[in-house]
Amino acid sequence: MIIGALMLVLLSRAVSFIADAGAIGAGYAAKQLCSGLFVARLPERFVMDNDVLPRLATVGPMARLLDYAVDPIQHRISASLLGQRVIAQFEPGFGCTLFDEESEQQQPTTHSPLDSPPEKSRVLLTSIPPRPAATQDRTPPLIRSSDVTPKIDAALDAAFAEPFEGGRNTLAVVVMHQGKLVAERYQAPVTDMTPMQGWSMNKSLMATFIGRQIDSGRMSLDDSVSEALRQTGFSDKNLDRIDHQLSLRHLLSMSSGLDFSERYFPGDDVTAMLYRHAAMGYSAPLKGHLYQPGEQFSYSSGDINTASLMWHQSLQGQRYTDWLSDTFVAPLGFQEIVLEPDASGVQVGSSYAYLTARDWALMGQLWLDAWHGRSGLISQTWQKLAVTPGTANQGEIYGLGFWLNTQQRRFPDAPESTFHAGGNSGQFVVVIPERELVIVRLGLTLDESQAKMNELLGAILSIF
Repeated sequence: MIIGALMLVLLSRAVSFIADAGAIGAGYAAKQLCSGLFVARLPERFVMDNDVLPRLATVGPMARLLDYAVDPIQHRISASLLGQRVIAQFEPGFGCTLFDEESEQQQPTTHSPLDSPPEKSRVLLTSIPPRPAATQDRTPPLIRSSDVTPKIDAALDAAFAEPFEGGRNTLAVVVMHQGKLVAERYQAPVTDMTPMQGWSMNKSLMATFIGRQIDSGRMSLDDSVSEALRQTGFSDKNLDRIDHQLSLRHLLSMSSGLDFSERYFPGDDVTAMLYRHAAMGYSAPLKGHLYQPGEQFSYSSGDINTASLMWHQSLQGQRYTDWLSDTFVAPLGFQEIVLEPDASGVQVGSSYAYLTARDWALMGQLWLDAWHGRSGLISQTWQKLAVTPGTANQGEIYGLGFWLNTQQRRFPDAPESTFHAGGNSGQFVVVIPERELVIVRLGLTLDESQAKMNELLGAILSIF
């Protein structure tokens, strides 16, 4: 009797694990292929061979069971794995959003419940969407002096060189010094016109967007998370799980104390959030607390997606793409930026931002200028605060949305004042304020140690 009951429990867990693995694997494949094709405009085979299949292979042989279809007319990707089927739908200006098969008729929206619904339209094309008309490109021209050119070329050669075992896959490096573009290289098929996914570098973007709202008096670091959730219709039962002292500051500093796991395995909180949840801003709060707010640093994509929800509320019904265009895109002269929403319409502030390498560099230049007090978009007060070490246990390596070079010295060859935005698979925007340097490195590097970012920084620092 006991053995039979135990077997049923184990079988139930196995079935649940398989369903999770299938949904997450299919979700990753559909989302990455959709964004790779329709946002980044990269070849299908390149995205599959260099992103989707290597990533799925890390969790076992199930990649061989993946089935997917590309619909170039509807700009849609469907993927199936282990009995689970999901859809990723592209919409111009907003990129790709995941939804499951059951909600296939409920198209993902490009607005949150807090926004005024835009009139829906479907673009019927038989090819990958063209690059939208660019704003004025304010990226400075590439400037080099003859005495540094060989050294720069050597540094770039090393950054793009593949080790014997492979896997580095550097796709873009851009270096700006004193506001001037001094180094740039790409690995085909990526070019200077390719929007590249920053993964968790989106967290630094979201912190910057929130910083702008704080500078404008529309948000405060003391804003209550409970109150923000209450305004969205979060139930009283679920609100009881949230410490009333939990604030926006705790979310941005990764010290919320919410019991959210970031291990990237099937069934883990972060993978369930990214590939199974329609409203990602709810994912972390629904877990309740493991620690008191402010007590313990714990890296959490869930925290930032809740902060993104609060940012959306601060826009008071304005579509976030319109706010971004007016506030950052036009003033900075970005070529292209696509910030993708979840199925509820809220931007996935933890993970889904696509900018060209040059535009990532322009964002780094904004952070550098703000740090020095010469930006009209972000105050020096905010930027200095954003790169101040946290006070939670083990939180001295992180500020408000930015990684720091304090204590652990991730980049030992760089000054302690260095800070950076970092993302999965070796995405970096590194700012070195005292040397007036911004270094961008983008790639598809499963083992991020292969990116050799400290070596690249050391080489660039030796030149400038």
